[in-house]
Amino acid sequence: MRQTTVLLGLILCGSAFAADSQLMNLVMPDAKILAGVNVTTAENSPLGQFLLAKLGLIGGIPQDFIAATGFNPLQDVSEILAATAADPSNFSGLVMARGNFPVDKLSGLLAGKTNWQVTTYGGATLISSTNPKQKVAHAVAFLGNSIAVAGDLASLKAAIDRSTGAKSIDPALALTVNQLSGSEDEWLASATSVGSILPSSVTLGGPATGPAAGIMPLLTSIQAFNGGVKFGDNVAITGQLTASSPQNATALNAVIKLGMMLAGSAGASKGGNPQIASALQFLQALQVAVDGSAVNLSLSIPESQVESMVNMVNSVPAKKPVASLQQPELHNGN
Repeated sequence: MRQTTVLLGLILCGSAFAADSQLMNLVMPDAKILAGVNVTTAENSPLGQFLLAKLGLIGGIPQDFIAATGFNPLQDVSEILAATAADPSNFSGLVMARGNFPVDKLSGLLAGKTNWQVTTYGGATLISSTNPKQKVAHAVAFLGNSIAVAGDLASLKAAIDRSTGAKSIDPALALTVNQLSGSEDEWLASATSVGSILPSSVTLGGPATGPAAGIMPLLTSIQAFNGGVKFGDNVAITGQLTASSPQNATALNAVIKLGMMLAGSAGASKGGNPQIASALQFLQALQVAVDGSAVNLSLSIPESQVESMVNMVNSVPAKKPVASLQQPELHNGN
C-alpha cells in the first residue's frame, strides 16, 4: 500500500475525538507519519453531506453488497487511523478502522472466490489477496467485530502480534497525536523530516538549478509537519512546519509569502477566471507566522464558500480534444 494512498484516503469529516487507544496499539513502533479522522458524525455534518454527495458516495454503496453482508461503510465505521514508517524505499503502511464489522458474512462472501483466501492468525480473521500479479500480498484483518486493519500481509501479522500490548511509537509523536486528535476533526502528525521521505532520485539527483536551488534546501530543512482541519460554519485549517533552525524558519516563511504574492499576481493575469479568483481568495487569507524554529499556518474559510468553490470546479466543462492532435499525419508521427 503506497504512502500516498494511506494519506490521501482520509476524506470524511466529523467531530473532535481522541485517537482510539486500541488502534494506536496496532501502529508500528517505527511509525513516522500518522493521520486520523472521526467519521461518526459525517452524515450529520453539512459539509460532510455535501462532499459525500459530490463524490457520489451517498446511495452509492451497492445495495446487494449491503443486503448480503449487512455492512454499510458510511454508517458502520466510526474512526479511521492511518500510519506509515515513511520509508521512501518501501512505501508501506496500515489503515485501521473502528466500527461494526459483520466478519462472518464478509468472510463468507469471499470464501472460495478466485484470488481471495480466508484464514486466521493470532485469533484474527485474515482475508488476503492471492492474485499472482501482485508483488506484495495485501490483506484485511478483523480483530473481533469492532476493529479492521488493512495493509501488506507482513505488516498486518506484526500488528496483530502487538495488538495486546501498549502503544510503542515515539513518545513525542504520541503526544502530538493526542493533542491533534483531541482538537481536530481531521489531523496529520509527523516525526520525520521532509528530506528523509523524498526519493533518493530527488535528494541525490545532483545540484538543483533555477528556483529549486533556493527552495529545495529549505524544504529538506523541515524536520516535522503537523496539521488539522476543524469543521463548522467556518472550516479552520491549521498547520505547523518545524525547521532545523530559526534562520531556516524565517527563510521558509519568506518563501511561502513570496509564493502567495506570485500566485496573486499570476491570478490577476488570467482574465478574471472565476475558479482561479476563488482559489486565490482562499490563499490570500492564509496567515503565516514564525515562532522560533516553527512556521505556523492558519486559514479559515466559510463553509458556504467551500461548497461554492467545489460547485464552481465541477461546473467547468471538459475541454474538447485539440483538432490538430487528431490529424492522421500527427497521429502517425509523420
